[in-house]
Amino acid sequence: MVTLGKSRIEALSDGVFAIAMTLLVLKLEVPEHQHSNDEMLAQILALRPQFLTYVVTFLIAGGFWFLHHLTFHFIRHVNAFLVWVNLLYLMFVSLLPFSAGLMGHLQKHPVSQLFYFGNMLAIALLLNLHWHYARRKDFIVDTDPEEATRIGYRLGLTAVAFSICMVSAVLSPDYSWVPLWLFVFGFLIERVRRRRRR
Repeated sequence: MVTLGKSRIEALSDGVFAIAMTLLVLKLEVPEHQHSNDEMLAQILALRPQFLTYVVTFLIAGGFWFLHHLTFHFIRHVNAFLVWVNLLYLMFVSLLPFSAGLMGHLQKHPVSQLFYFGNMLAIALLLNLHWHYARRKDFIVDTDPEEATRIGYRLGLTAVAFSICMVSAVLSPDYSWVPLWLFVFGFLIERVRRRRRR
C-alpha cells in the first residue's frame, strides 16, 4: 500500500475552506439604487434571513474546518482512499455558498432546508468516514485511545445533529433549526463541565 504525505491535503483543504467561507458573503445582495435612509434601512432589514444564514453557515464551516484540522493533527499519513474521501469532503464544502444562498432566500421551504442540512450531513459523514478509516488503518499517531474515541464521538454527534435537522425539515420546517441550537447548547455545557472537572 502506497502512503502519502498529508501536507498537500491540508493545504488544499485550507484553501477550499477559505474560498467557500469568503464566497458566503456574496449571497448578501447590496441595494442597487440610492434610497432615503428609511428605505435603505428597510431593505437591509429585509435581508435578515440571508444575514442569519450567512452567520450560521460561516460558523458551521469554521467548526468543520476545526474538526478537519483536529483530525489531521493526529493523522500521520494518508493513502489514495483517504485522498479521495477528502476530495469528496471538499466538494461538499465548496457547495456551501450555493446551499446557504438557497436557504437564505427560501428559509422556510422544506426542499431548501433538506438541501442545506443534507449538504451539512454529507460533510459530517465524510469527516466521520476519513477519521474512522484512518484509525482502522492505524494512520493515527500521538493520541491515546480515549482522545481518539472522544474525537469520534464529537464527529458522530455532528452527523446525528444534522440528521435530526433533516427529519425536522420534513416534519416541521418552522422548527428545523431547533435541534442544531440544542446540539450547540449541549456541546457548550459539556465543555464548561469538562473544564470545571480539570
